[in-house]
Amino acid sequence: MRSMTGFTTITIPWLQEKGSKVIITISLKSLNARFFEAVVKAPYPLSLLETDIIKMLKNRLYRASVYLTIHTAMSGALKGTAELSAPVVESYIKAAQELKKQYGFADNLSLNTLFSLPNVFNTEEQTIDEKTKSHVLNYVSELITSLIAIQEQEGSTLKDDLKLRTLSIAEQIDHIERSAFEVLEQQKEKVGSVFHELEGDESKFAQARKDALYGILDKIDIHEEIVRFKSHLQNLILQLDSKEIEKGKRLDFTLQELMREINTITAKCSDAAIGARAINIKVELEKAREQIQNIV
Repeated sequence: MRSMTGFTTITIPWLQEKGSKVIITISLKSLNARFFEAVVKAPYPLSLLETDIIKMLKNRLYRASVYLTIHTAMSGALKGTAELSAPVVESYIKAAQELKKQYGFADNLSLNTLFSLPNVFNTEEQTIDEKTKSHVLNYVSELITSLIAIQEQEGSTLKDDLKLRTLSIAEQIDHIERSAFEVLEQQKEKVGSVFHELEGDESKFAQARKDALYGILDKIDIHEEIVRFKSHLQNLILQLDSKEIEKGKRLDFTLQELMREINTITAKCSDAAIGARAINIKVELEKAREQIQNIV
């Protein structure tokens, strides 16, 4: 079982074929999400790898909001040479002269001011060789493996906690089943005594009273709901132990069915002891649903 959250990073010093040294830092973070979505941020020379990286992430992480960032720090590897843009400089100078002429400004355009203006220099990005790109993809693959290990470790903790909750729920529903049987038997005895009193009475009033008593017995009989609840609970336990990687949505649907059955049990039976145990089950189910939102 995997959680959807995790963070890992790696820094690699790399020497390109041209001899320039590249320091590459790759960070990978994943958060809870209903579906898979990925954001990749990389320097321009590596941005062409975005499609391949997203495909790698989707094939192995299944469901999460994934953020992968590639940062490069290097000595000249991507820092292209800066060239003066003569047309831009000329336009700034002409604009300054025009302002001085029309409005009488005394100051001249200094070199420092000129250099601080936008687009005065054109910097050409250098490319990263194919071998470096291939190594970046390999490191991304290693990073995904590292993230999965973190997710599985957290997922194992979640699984252990969820199993403890299923044990608690199973114990509570067993108590409810026994109590429900006792309550039903007590009501049957009461109904039986009333039926005995009405024996031989064929009046409409007697028949209406009998029908009402049958209705009471039917309403408090929660045997079918308990059977369905136990079946869903067993499915939940099997899903927790299954080898299936993507199981979060299935677990969530099963918990919804369990909650539906326990709500029906609460509505049908007014016994205080059964109601108290049903509330305990609801609390456990709500906590389990919160945890399952973090499972792939």
